[in-house]
Amino acid sequence: MGQDGVLKTHDMVQEIEKGKMGMDGCGRLMSFDLNQEPECDRDTCSEESGGSIGGHEDEEADELVGAFDVDDVMKLTFDTEEEAGEFYNLYAKLSGFGIRKSNAKRDEDGISRFRKWVCCCEGYRNEKWFNYEDRKREAKAITRTGCGACFRVKYDTESVKYVVTRFIMEHNHPLASEASVQHLRSHRKVSDAEYAQSKSLKLVGARICQIMKHFVIKAGGYSNVGFCIKDLYNRMDEERRKEIFNGDAEGALGFLAAKKDADDMFFYKYHVDNEGRLARLFWSDSKSRVDFSVFGDVLVFDTTYKTNKYRKPLVVLAGVNNHLNSTIFGCALLSDERIETYEWVLSTFVEAMKGRKPVAVMTDGDSAMRRAIKNLLPDACHRLCSWHLHRNARSNIRCEEFNNRLYDLMARKFSTLEFEDRWARLVNECGVVENEWVKKLYRRRRLWAEAYLRGNFFAGMRSTQRCEKMNAFLNEYLNEKMRLYEFVRSFDLAIAWLRHTESKAVHTSENTKPVLTTILPELEASAAEVFTRNVFFMVRKHLNRQGLLISEGWSEDGGSRTYYYSKYGGHEISWRVVYDRSMEKLICSCMKFESKGIPCAHMFRVMVVEGMNRIPEACISKRWTKGVYSTNNGMKAFVADEQLTQMARYGTLKSSCNSMCYYASYMDDAFNDLQQMFDKHSVDLKEKWIERGYGGDGFAMDSRVMNDRSRRTFGLLDPRVSRCKGDQKHSETKKKRKCGHCRYYRKCIRSYKQFVN
Repeated sequence: MGQDGVLKTHDMVQEIEKGKMGMDGCGRLMSFDLNQEPECDRDTCSEESGGSIGGHEDEEADELVGAFDVDDVMKLTFDTEEEAGEFYNLYAKLSGFGIRKSNAKRDEDGISRFRKWVCCCEGYRNEKWFNYEDRKREAKAITRTGCGACFRVKYDTESVKYVVTRFIMEHNHPLASEASVQHLRSHRKVSDAEYAQSKSLKLVGARICQIMKHFVIKAGGYSNVGFCIKDLYNRMDEERRKEIFNGDAEGALGFLAAKKDADDMFFYKYHVDNEGRLARLFWSDSKSRVDFSVFGDVLVFDTTYKTNKYRKPLVVLAGVNNHLNSTIFGCALLSDERIETYEWVLSTFVEAMKGRKPVAVMTDGDSAMRRAIKNLLPDACHRLCSWHLHRNARSNIRCEEFNNRLYDLMARKFSTLEFEDRWARLVNECGVVENEWVKKLYRRRRLWAEAYLRGNFFAGMRSTQRCEKMNAFLNEYLNEKMRLYEFVRSFDLAIAWLRHTESKAVHTSENTKPVLTTILPELEASAAEVFTRNVFFMVRKHLNRQGLLISEGWSEDGGSRTYYYSKYGGHEISWRVVYDRSMEKLICSCMKFESKGIPCAHMFRVMVVEGMNRIPEACISKRWTKGVYSTNNGMKAFVADEQLTQMARYGTLKSSCNSMCYYASYMDDAFNDLQQMFDKHSVDLKEKWIERGYGGDGFAMDSRVMNDRSRRTFGLLDPRVSRCKGDQKHSETKKKRKCGHCRYYRKCIRSYKQFVN
């Protein structure tokens, strides 16, 4: 808008807000003073003859002096077409009608030569809709009355501005009341700032209806919001479509590619099927890769469902860190659950971790997953989840005694000979010797029995419950209606929030000291100094238990001494601890240190006997210590997400303004000063925002990422909906019910009884 037009329009808006300007029945803007008796002159308001039908109920408006006439509008100039449209829309809102764009003309360079806006009631409905014979619902209300009110601007090449060429103020319909203006389409708009806040709330799990209620409460009523819930739905959907304009798969890969540009350690890889559709997708960020370099000795491999619109199973590769918290090493979306698919996941995972492989792997017992691990990770010790096995046992064997004793066999540290003897007695006494499921379970005993797995390091885990809990947490952010692009962004935010909440354990461990409670303060203080807080509590339990051990003698062989201990009141079990004095190394027959990485009570008993004041270095596993990240193989530290940084800045600035706005709302002069300051700085910052390439058409959370993504194409089609065996909600065939005693299908039994009768 030109300088004169800007000043006049700004003064007009200020006068309206201060109550010095009003509207007459024809929709004309008028200036008046509350202390003076106004006079009316209708001849200056009209460009064409003919009266209009009044719209506002205030009859005193007809007596006011019209100070904003056609001549004033015809003198206005605008810098852009958008400014002209904003001016006419503001005039329409104050007058009580809505507008819409009409005809326009553009030259070869895309510059608009002229643009015309008309009243929303311009024109008439087509006659064919009145004579519609097969009408199944009530016709929509008539909104077109042939109104001739319009506003037209033309581009002037000499002044390089838009000048007004036509302005008709008269309407042939009643104007909307002040309470009804908010429902006109041209006055319902979700601003960029409101969309930014809605997007932030949406990313943390708030629904659209809840976001709308938030705006209503903040504005003091629905009439003050400026849009309805349908407008908010449309704006969110419009921005989402902009993000995936090249396709859902293209948008997801574009987001991952943008993160790769911001973080050199970010890794992602995808696989395309024969139709050119995205079939598999794997990604891992820098924090995950750093964690695996330190805590990658144990890998938990689990699959979850109902997280995206395409029903692709989500594979979470997780582990446990030095604070006993779950950490994610990588994620993958699959098209199916075949052996070759899991082999692709494992090979890609090893590639992302620079060839390093885990020492132990824990799964839920899926056969395809088990074979893939055997082929790709042959040296890793594979363990089946005890929780899944116990659940399967309860569903296949209807014998409570068998299930209870089976769980005891899973957890107890028997010798292999004792395990075989107890298993034989169990199946004979429960009468399940010929049960096929029991035979299959016995053939896989080396994957679940503690008697065969003791001595292998699993970081104290016997089930995949860590992944199950993590999946439950992720389900708060993910749902089965999410598209692929929304899924990867929501998943990224969920992991960031998970790491933020777990950082409290790091802070507590590094900046606090536990209270010493045992009768061995030197050893306890040594453990508190070396181990993290959560691990220290586990170590202290074994330190307390050393007092319950009874010495059964000792023997010496060269530079090593062997101690024999038994538990007080339980002489049938004994343990042997070998102490090498030259290397200060302790080896116990219970294999607690080899299985969990922490010294056992038998080792602590030997330390007390030998008069040690500190835990030997050989009895400390580096993965449980506080300074474990200092030896991270030189890998790059975690890089903060630029998008999360922008969201954090937005929230910080918004919170900083709350107190200032609260105090200014009580004072008229402070309110006006603060409002003018906001208006001025908003215009300046928006110009900088556009100049620096953050965007121009609507709000973008990170327009540089969007612009970079728009230039990339991966040549992929959106994936097809997957049908996986674990997704029982969408399974086509229902599982047949079996008898709880004989395990035959009930339908067959009923048919047999009917045949006999």
